[in-house]
Amino acid sequence: MQTFYERAAENISEESSKQSRRRKKNNPRTSPTTVIESVVQFNVRQKWPWLDGYLRPLSPIHLTSGKVLAPLVAYQCINLRGAIAHGKRPSLIYSWENVETCKGQSVMDILMKHGGLKTINGSKVDEIKVEIINNGPVISFSFIPTTAFAQEHSESIIKSRIKEHHYCLIIGWKLTEYGEVWLVQSYNGTEIFQVPVGRYTIEETILAPKDNYLHVTWQQGPYYDKDMMNFNGWSNYEDITLILKTHELEEFVEIFGDEPFHEVIVEKTRFVIRDKKKHAHSRSCSLTSLNWDKESKTWQAQCTFNDKGSQPMLDDDLA
Repeated sequence: MQTFYERAAENISEESSKQSRRRKKNNPRTSPTTVIESVVQFNVRQKWPWLDGYLRPLSPIHLTSGKVLAPLVAYQCINLRGAIAHGKRPSLIYSWENVETCKGQSVMDILMKHGGLKTINGSKVDEIKVEIINNGPVISFSFIPTTAFAQEHSESIIKSRIKEHHYCLIIGWKLTEYGEVWLVQSYNGTEIFQVPVGRYTIEETILAPKDNYLHVTWQQGPYYDKDMMNFNGWSNYEDITLILKTHELEEFVEIFGDEPFHEVIVEKTRFVIRDKKKHAHSRSCSLTSLNWDKESKTWQAQCTFNDKGSQPMLDDDLA
């Protein structure tokens, strides 16, 4: 049950967000760290609600070694950042097979293979918070759980990593009656546990992806690539009309292979519209009609989206 203090902290956080908005309007030069001081609590699931309960990949086996933990946590962070770029839970992710292939590689090795990494050294709490608010979860490379801590969180701590570096995902923070704590997602998805700020060397070395993964595809095809710059807010459209010149129609037809075009419409054959400049932005749909417009001498392909679109973004009050 939520305590009175936790409810009060939520109220303070909400009020602080409103105050920070007013300060930014009155003083546009306010630094990120100045704004961060007023944020009592934050969880990535507040800003990106489709991350709630989402963690991939998960280990199908009980982990006993940090040789697997490092690539597992690294790919979990990449997939979460990918979900943020995609605007919804992705259907194309880095899987457990990717983790097994990279057994023995470090968190740094994995991040460097996928666009590079950023490092925050020296327990710079405000910088860590800014990174989480702006871009999503980060990885603690320096967290060292004690025996007592491991006993309290036995399902979330690998025994061989007690008093050793136990890589973990930080997804936010909150203020409790005992002080400020980090919110840590367990590698197996069983719990979000709290680690006091300044304890267990958790914020001594923080790693984060350098890439925003907007160029990465997070949804299974086949794909029709189109510059979507002129379709503002298309991630939440129910349908869309693609205006195609004859050569563009030929490219469009190719995605359906040998399937007769009338069957594509009747069978509602699935395909994916993908932003040519931001591959992370894509949506599943089907063709409902195709008509020739004499005046513009173009083909009009009416398509209906068959997914729920992107989750609505919350007001970007804190970023």
